[in-house]
Amino acid sequence: MKQQSVLRGSVWLIASALLAKLLGAVFRIPLTALLGGTGMGYFSCAYGLFLPVFALSVTGMNTAVSAVTAQSLAKHDAASADRTRRIAFRMFGTGGSVCAVLLFFAAEPLCCGFLHNPRAAFAVRMFAPAVLFCCLNAVLRGVHEGSRNMIPTAVSQVTEGIGRVMIGLLLCQMVLRKGHLLLPYLPEGTTVPEAAAAAAILGVTLSTAVGLLTLLCFPKPCRAISAPVYTPHSDHALRRALFRILLPVAAASLVTNLTTLIDLATGMRLLEHVILDDPARFGLSGAVTAAQAAEYANFQFGAFSGMAMTVFNLVPAVTNMLGKGVFPSFAASYVQHRTDETALQAARVMQRTAFLAIPAGCGMTALSFPVLLCLFPTRQQETACAAVPLMILGIAVIFAALSYPLFSMLQASGHAGDTVTVMLCGAAVKLLCNLLLIPRFALAGTAVSTAACYAVIMILALRRLHLRTGILLHLLRLTGGMLFGGVLCAAAAYAAYGRMLCCVSQRIALFSAVAAGGAVYLLTMLLLRPSCGQKKAAKPVFCGFAAFDSVQDRECPSGINNRKVHSDSW
Repeated sequence: MKQQSVLRGSVWLIASALLAKLLGAVFRIPLTALLGGTGMGYFSCAYGLFLPVFALSVTGMNTAVSAVTAQSLAKHDAASADRTRRIAFRMFGTGGSVCAVLLFFAAEPLCCGFLHNPRAAFAVRMFAPAVLFCCLNAVLRGVHEGSRNMIPTAVSQVTEGIGRVMIGLLLCQMVLRKGHLLLPYLPEGTTVPEAAAAAAILGVTLSTAVGLLTLLCFPKPCRAISAPVYTPHSDHALRRALFRILLPVAAASLVTNLTTLIDLATGMRLLEHVILDDPARFGLSGAVTAAQAAEYANFQFGAFSGMAMTVFNLVPAVTNMLGKGVFPSFAASYVQHRTDETALQAARVMQRTAFLAIPAGCGMTALSFPVLLCLFPTRQQETACAAVPLMILGIAVIFAALSYPLFSMLQASGHAGDTVTVMLCGAAVKLLCNLLLIPRFALAGTAVSTAACYAVIMILALRRLHLRTGILLHLLRLTGGMLFGGVLCAAAAYAAYGRMLCCVSQRIALFSAVAAGGAVYLLTMLLLRPSCGQKKAAKPVFCGFAAFDSVQDRECPSGINNRKVHSDSW
């Protein structure tokens, strides 16, 4: 088999990951419009449980199988690589089947005790088979990636995303239209929103099966290598090798999803108590029963997760590709002790991430209500609930986007364990802020806790990068010009929207406001650019892209301080 270069394989994976993220947004936005706040509350509970399983399979199992396969093939031991595939398929397939059965029968106790949303149990049951499909997908993707063939993984990610959009939205729409005909055949007490949310989750489950079928269409790579050299390895040794890699990577992948689980575990419960204590604060008249409070809390949480968090996740999904792109070059220069080039690459990727994230976050804060109204025109009540949280999450977008390249650089320098520590600290801040702020500010408290969580993560990741590599990034110096331009961008967009709204439709006014804000931002960056591009100039406060146009420009940028580089090396 012709093996792909590292660069070509990375391009395939990055392109497919970006397309999968876009397909995810295409799925969530119309789904929220279909389900509304109540249905999205049920969907978000089940999908929140799906995300850790998906991350575990994509990172943990996939990495373990890929690493062991690559090690065997590096020794020209195709027999062990093929046996690794068969052992992993049996081992993870059996484990996935057991977990799927347990999740199916434990759905109701889990939703009542942990999620505090018993009506989400039907949706959780529909998600149970996806556990098995994700495990099998991880094994097959790991085998292909270990053979340095990234095309099957890339193609399966795209087909899975397309299947999620087509099947999930189709099933949800069918149930919403004909749900009254299905209710007699469903568990007693099931409502149409519950059935529609379960149908959408079933679409997600079937999309994982589509991804599995796509992978099965590719030939088995380990058998395509000619003249294998056989080296005896016991099955026990291969299992031990798989688990030795799986466990730490799985722990890291689960930690990255702790914030979602914390919101699921605490958000609904705390919102319900707030509604019971002060129903008039939410526009509810008279006394409210516990069942009514639970139903309205589910509605509020569904509006937050389905609208505000969907829009929030769009920007980090795009900027995350910049962190993945810097990984190979940063790792190479770090291993070769080219510390000056390493520092330049670190500063460059942070500036380029900030160049996209800052205006997007500031614009999201300024135009939170118009953006939601444009995306969900038929959901006025949910939009009113999610507008203020999204305004706060616009600030969190900047912290979240800047955290991803820092994590990539820590991993590239061989300190992946630090990312777990940083995420745990962020999750602790998230939990504490949820407990303190949701009773006082309701959904806005959830958004503030998210912003505080990512701010702490970014600061700690910066500190860890400095301690591990000696690279000190001064973010205010690196991104000062972009912050100034982002504020001007938000102000221009807000003013333009108010002026245009009285003349044209809401959607045209929004697009015009975005265009005006973008033009002001780009003009600001062009005006500030000369102050950063001059050689031997004093260290500027405002920096755009010009400081890092070429690695050969050895003037020390104002935003980095590399203590490992001598003063005359720039």
